Amino acid sequence: MLQTHHRSSISQHSRSVSQFMNEADELSDAELVKQVNDIKQQIRVLALENEIFEKTIMRLDPTLMHGIQQALEFAAKMQSGSSLNINSFVKSTSKLGMESVTSPSRMLTSPSKVSARRVDSSAKFSGTVTIGTGPRINVLERSELVSVEMEILINTLERARYKAAKQHALLKAQLEEIDLREVEIKKACEMFEKEVIIDGWDKIAQRIPAEIWIRFMTEWVKIIDAQIGKLRLRTSTLNTQYSKLKGQIRVKAELSESLRPVDFDKLKIENNECAEIIDTKIVQLAELKKMTGDANLNLTIHKKLMMEQNSYLTNVLKTIKLKQKQTKELDKERDVIRVQADSLAQRLDDVKKVRLAYEVPDVMDYVNIKSEVTDLKNSIKVLENRVHIQQIALASLNRKLTLMLMS
Repeated sequence: MLQTHHRSSISQHSRSVSQFMNEADELSDAELVKQVNDIKQQIRVLALENEIFEKTIMRLDPTLMHGIQQALEFAAKMQSGSSLNINSFVKSTSKLGMESVTSPSRMLTSPSKVSARRVDSSAKFSGTVTIGTGPRINVLERSELVSVEMEILINTLERARYKAAKQHALLKAQLEEIDLREVEIKKACEMFEKEVIIDGWDKIAQRIPAEIWIRFMTEWVKIIDAQIGKLRLRTSTLNTQYSKLKGQIRVKAELSESLRPVDFDKLKIENNECAEIIDTKIVQLAELKKMTGDANLNLTIHKKLMMEQNSYLTNVLKTIKLKQKQTKELDKERDVIRVQADSLAQRLDDVKKVRLAYEVPDVMDYVNIKSEVTDLKNSIKVLENRVHIQQIALASLNRKLTLMLMS
């Protein structure tokens, strides 16, 4: 019977494919593209549903997954149109199909938690079974499967986050410890090189004495012991603080669990007292705001007066600076005038001296000197004429010489 149903399903699939091809021939390009996109979206949704369904089956009963791979291979062969061995596939999957038909509620019922909602959904689920087609899952059951898988994934993610945070803190602490060890080792190496190798070298014996090495190691061990003591004290202090905080948290948890109505009444009374105090403080705050407003008004008035005084003071300072500048310029002019007056006074004295020492010469001497000057001027003119004549003669001789050389 199952074989006949599988054959009928295969024939229905082939008919649906041929019908889809005929409809695709009648569709336009835009409609065909839209239909292809819709089919792709449906394929993605079905793939996601199959993944969730597979995870649910593997979580509840992994034995139900036997034969699924053969079913997938059979579907691939059926789509490729190759020859099918239906009898072998039916024999390998009949057991799985009967189990899934007879017990569909196993896929929706958790072994650790069973709810009435899932029982109802499993009843609905079992009611949708038809011969040859297998069970179908409605929307409510799908949403329930998705919510369960999401809860499982969220819990797994939270556990992974907690574990990762813990591992991160551990690795960070280890890195800090390694850094501290590296710093301490470097300090110890530098100290050893300075105090033992460099300062402890004996130039006479050409070696490092053992006493220096022993003394260095003793001091270094003392320093390390002191640091270890400090670290132990700090660790004990931190442990004590941790214990106190843990105890406080435990006490608070116990108090929160052992609350009584009297405690709420007490809190209500305390809240009323606090409300009265707040009202009083609000009244005082209003009075202080009023006083602050008056003070701000007085402050604004005095600020305005102070600004006027500052502007007047600024003008006075500018005037003083201008007068000082003018005074400096007048001082410079006074010095210049004083120098000029001194030079003019000196010239006046010289003129007075020349005037006092001047004597009027004799008239005949003046006439003789004048005649001599006239004779000299005439002699100069005669000599200039001679020079001019000589230059003309020289020029003519040069021309003749040039002509002779050219000929």
